[in-house]
Amino acid sequence: MKTKLIFIFLSCFLVQINSFAQELAFEKTSEGIILKENNQPRYFYLTATKTLNGKYPRANYVHPLYGLNEEVLTEDFPEDHFHHRGIFWTWHQLYVNGKRIADPWFCEGISWKVTNTNMNINDGIAELESEVAWLSDSLGQSEVLRENVKITYERLEKGAYALTFDIKLNALVDNLELGGSEDEKGYGGFSPRVKLPEDIQFSSEGIKIEPQTLPVQAGPWMNLIGSFDNHSTSGIVIMGEPQMLPHYQGWILRSANSMQNMAFPGRNPIRIPKGEPLHFRNQIIVHQGLKSDEISHYYKKFTQTQ
Repeated sequence: MKTKLIFIFLSCFLVQINSFAQELAFEKTSEGIILKENNQPRYFYLTATKTLNGKYPRANYVHPLYGLNEEVLTEDFPEDHFHHRGIFWTWHQLYVNGKRIADPWFCEGISWKVTNTNMNINDGIAELESEVAWLSDSLGQSEVLRENVKITYERLEKGAYALTFDIKLNALVDNLELGGSEDEKGYGGFSPRVKLPEDIQFSSEGIKIEPQTLPVQAGPWMNLIGSFDNHSTSGIVIMGEPQMLPHYQGWILRSANSMQNMAFPGRNPIRIPKGEPLHFRNQIIVHQGLKSDEISHYYKKFTQTQ
């Protein structure tokens, strides 16, 4: 009887291990880098410049982001806002010495050149690091910012995975400033452009949230629930660290035709001194049915991991 019980225990243990067995692999293409898990795509990171008929040039963002059933969750060049692009992070205002040199949000006056990438897979975690030059058109394509991006993929459980973004912006010139939109919305920063089904619902820390025109004050994570794959209800969680963001404005939320945004620093630009990088972190969790307390658990884990 004892031997039989041990056999049953080991069998269940092996089944649990197999249910989480994974094979992670990066693949490089001429346009970017794709991460696959058990040969299923999880995300694609754009390293080459992409345009729409020569307009809205952009690089250094994630699209597509794939769901657990390989469905595409993000949008690029949507007709309502051609400048939106997958999971991106940028601002409207870029100043040097008090002069506006670009509008990175609209992909105007600036270009991004991914100069170096490094990939590492270890113990079920896949890390992609890149170095990105921000090149100013009006300053002769000189580099005004150097960005360091680290994207970490981790399977949390059978029905959920996390994508963590760790971003540092280093000013290479004196008197460089960044600012959000020049209105009361003040949007700018980490901005996922995800597909929005008709049944989309928002909640934060167990409380239903209604999108508004101006920033909404809510918790440090936002859960978007809907029929993203047109078959079953699933979710996308956006996480951040509001207490670490300079002049955090709140959540810019939209139920149709737009991005979602943890807005900072608002309409008034902030200076990024040389040698003092602007550093912020965000996380996306793609899941099938995580409850509020489970998301809070993963949020705590996110904030404790640096």
